[in-house]
Amino acid sequence: MDALEQSIYLRYKELIAESCAAPLDLPQQNPRQVHLEEIMGWYDVFCFDGFGTLYNRGDFLYEGALEWYRKLRAAGKQLRLITNAASNVDSALAEDAAKRGFDFTTAETISSGSLLQKLLEKLRRNSPANAFSQAYYLGRPSGVNVLNACGVEAVENPREPIVAISSNVATEETFAHALEILKRPGAHLFVLNSDAWAPNIDGTRSPVSGALSEQLRLAAGPDTYYLGKPFPEIFNRIKESVPANSRILMIGDTLGTDVMGAAFAGIDSALVVGRNVPAADLDADEKALGLRPTWYLTP
Repeated sequence: MDALEQSIYLRYKELIAESCAAPLDLPQQNPRQVHLEEIMGWYDVFCFDGFGTLYNRGDFLYEGALEWYRKLRAAGKQLRLITNAASNVDSALAEDAAKRGFDFTTAETISSGSLLQKLLEKLRRNSPANAFSQAYYLGRPSGVNVLNACGVEAVENPREPIVAISSNVATEETFAHALEILKRPGAHLFVLNSDAWAPNIDGTRSPVSGALSEQLRLAAGPDTYYLGKPFPEIFNRIKESVPANSRILMIGDTLGTDVMGAAFAGIDSALVVGRNVPAADLDADEKALGLRPTWYLTP
């Protein structure tokens, strides 16, 4: 695990522990390798991370992903797509998943970007009219739809010092401009996608929006707001969307988001090793973050 990546996820862990006023409750047993069929009967709701777990860029699908989806649909299980992708609104993300063969409905899709509206409502409550209505945006062009859905206009020089980030697309020029904005008094940084690192199709890994956001935070010190996994709000949305006392499993490829968030939410997790956590790094990464999934899921 990269040193910056480790520091980011440890910071997330500390922030969540402070907000929950409770220690992280780790599973006591040693996780074992399982196939989906072995644990299907244990859970009512199966939550899937998207990128890195089911698919990647373009039409790339991971081994076994469609088979997992089809078996669970056939078994009548409740499914959710729980993604830190903030590159578009939930309906568009659901359509993109459906084009790959994963027919999640909009109601079954919960993205980090969809949490922005509730956060802005809270921040606007005691603010002047038109507050939080403009932001300097770094991300894929379609991510502007997330901002617009919340009444936020993406502009080069916002009235208030606000920067929103959904992916790691900064150039030297755009990074410098974002930094200049965030150094102003009262600056706010919205991290629409909290992922620090992500897997590539060729098996390598790259820093993404969480890493870019952390570089800006360390350099400028703005008030920073994180959306998505591992933070509690997205897991609260999961619980609100299913019947009470449902047995929920979070399936993902990342210790610092999927596994950590599930552990704080009190739900089980299954880690797909070899995507965002190389098998050779698993033991060291678990010890570094003090995290362990309930299961290791094998395709």
